[in-house]
Amino acid sequence: MERISQLLYKHLKGILTQAEHAELMAWAAADHGNWELLNKVIDEEGLETHVRDWYAIPRRSVADDARLEAAIAQQEASIRNLHFRQRIRRILPYAAAILIISFAGIWYTYNQEVHQVHEIAAEDISNGGNNAFLTLTDGRKIDLSTGQSGIIIENGQITYEDGSSLAVLPDVGRTVQTNSTLELSTPRGGTYRMTLPDGSKVWLNAASTIKYPSNFIGKERIVEISGEAYFDIKNDRQRPFKVLSKNQEIEVLGTEFNITAYPDENETKTTLVDGKIRLSWSAKSEGTASLNKTIILIPGEQGRLGNGRITKSKVDIAAYTAWKDGFFYFNRTPTAVAITQLARWYDLDVIYEGTGPEANLFAYIDRNKPLSAVLKALEKSELKFKVVQKGQRKQLIVFGEQR
Repeated sequence: MERISQLLYKHLKGILTQAEHAELMAWAAADHGNWELLNKVIDEEGLETHVRDWYAIPRRSVADDARLEAAIAQQEASIRNLHFRQRIRRILPYAAAILIISFAGIWYTYNQEVHQVHEIAAEDISNGGNNAFLTLTDGRKIDLSTGQSGIIIENGQITYEDGSSLAVLPDVGRTVQTNSTLELSTPRGGTYRMTLPDGSKVWLNAASTIKYPSNFIGKERIVEISGEAYFDIKNDRQRPFKVLSKNQEIEVLGTEFNITAYPDENETKTTLVDGKIRLSWSAKSEGTASLNKTIILIPGEQGRLGNGRITKSKVDIAAYTAWKDGFFYFNRTPTAVAITQLARWYDLDVIYEGTGPEANLFAYIDRNKPLSAVLKALEKSELKFKVVQKGQRKQLIVFGEQR
């Protein structure tokens, strides 16, 4: 935090170097909360409020920083006779550090509460919904409307699916007419849909990111995915469509498929709904050249990449694509896999008490229902759950099968 405080201070003073600006933008882009904090820091009116709050906070409840205290004291001494509002404006550059340290003070004050755990009702945990943010080439992040379900990139413009423009981007036409890289991301508990420049459609599941160009130029259409997404690709035999994920490449002409490639999972799963795709895997072994393997998938097949090998098998397509239509579909799904899906959608941390459950689950559940309804359905498989609040996070405790 000390380094970020320094960068925010220099940003307010207008003395950031190009390298430092890139560092600050990378920090902001790494987490949605970081971006919100940056926006608060560059909001002058908001900073004045935080400075006023600083004066009202007992010093013992704030993390001590002698250098900051000394700097503020010196600044205050030189302007002691000025009007209070004028003083605030003179010390705005210090507000970045004050804001961050204030958060530390809040942590200090409520430290005991953070470690307290208490049970809460599952009915109080609502389902996920439309929630995403768009990152432009210059690092700016745009919170997309939760009242909309998708965006369209067409003719150098970005609009919502109902035709309304992203009015917060007055220069969006000029920005995307160049072949820049854009990024659409959903948080845990979020989903969103998009139409790419070629008319192909993509549905993003929770905690997922897709990187794509503002225009498809050249002989290939290439996007990169992390997390889970469903693709409906426009046919263009002259320009194959490629999807890149960890150690995998999918090449298609016109088809529908689902890909699951979460960074915290050991396998990448590609499920073909319609058409035909070529799935390639490349891995570099130490001291050897890249090892390339390729398989062809036909509808109803799934390719799995993991543990140093690639395989394919017949699967129940609906079990891997129902999320796109707003459902959880568990068909002999291992409990741990199903619970992971719930955790992403309801933004929960999962704790297993004792031996992890080994049951395979059967259920078809509306994802728009509250968590309590989902847990009630899963309890028919002799599972037991408890939901608790620990600090700022909600935890789902899974007790396993009842013997």
